[in-house]
Amino acid sequence: MTERKINRGSEIRTKGKSMGRERSGASADPSDRSSSGATGPAPASRIAVLKAAGDTAGESCWRRCDPRAVLFLAGRIALMLAGIAVMALGIDVVVKADLGNSPISATPNVLALGFPAVSFGTFMLGWQCFLVLVQVVLLRREFRLVDLWQIPISVFFGLCIDWFMALLGAAAPTTYLASWLWLAVGMAVLAAGIVMTVVSGTVMNCGEAVVQAVVRKTGARFGTVKVGFDLACAALAVLCALVFVGHIAGVREGTVVCAALTGVVVNGYMALYGRVRQGARRWRAGAGSRVDEAATSLAEQSRDHIFFAECPQDGYNVTV
Repeated sequence: MTERKINRGSEIRTKGKSMGRERSGASADPSDRSSSGATGPAPASRIAVLKAAGDTAGESCWRRCDPRAVLFLAGRIALMLAGIAVMALGIDVVVKADLGNSPISATPNVLALGFPAVSFGTFMLGWQCFLVLVQVVLLRREFRLVDLWQIPISVFFGLCIDWFMALLGAAAPTTYLASWLWLAVGMAVLAAGIVMTVVSGTVMNCGEAVVQAVVRKTGARFGTVKVGFDLACAALAVLCALVFVGHIAGVREGTVVCAALTGVVVNGYMALYGRVRQGARRWRAGAGSRVDEAATSLAEQSRDHIFFAECPQDGYNVTV
């Protein structure tokens, strides 16, 4: 009887240990563990394991902790900030052309003319914050807290505008033809900055964010709302000029040209970017296949060498 009780207790302890291993995900058989001594799956397969287990929280945590993902995100943020700086330079060059500013920056420019003691960049910051407030009013509970990042980005944008304006100094075109050349260069630079911010895939610009908010609430087409928004900005700039300057200023033929052609230049840049990206993908795919063929040839020539037994061909695959 005593021996049976001892055996029964041993059996219960064995089953308890087995159940504990199953709940913790450990293998009951030591032979099932990796012979390499690793404590878990390889980094490349951890996300797949978490997906198979249905652990989406763990998957997102691993993605956030992946150094490559962190570096990629840092690169996107750096590209966005560089794009904001390039946009500021383009706007300043357009202002120097003295043919009228782009619609979205016309109102701050007019206010800077009416109140010379306050810089153009400061008025641009206030205008951008006003556009964020418009988004909050339109979207209300649908407004995402992450979109508040538009405010510190607007601070950086305003600082860049003042920096580049001081850098340009007294430089300005002296003839009407030179003014159009300055305007063309400014639009090209401004469009390049817009493309950089779009490609970065981070926070949307305040102007486009307002248009997107109207689209979400009304269901209208983005292009239609964009045209209406630009016309409203131009009309507000004219009103501010009449009230604070005494005559129409900052809104001229160049404003119409900027509104009509900046988007066309942006589309041209985006098409060029798409072709370059497709070419890079094809080149990388071709380079990867050539590396695979070379590795396979070397492996066949040295089939008995242990190095090729430990370095599978898949290690040479190139991912884009």
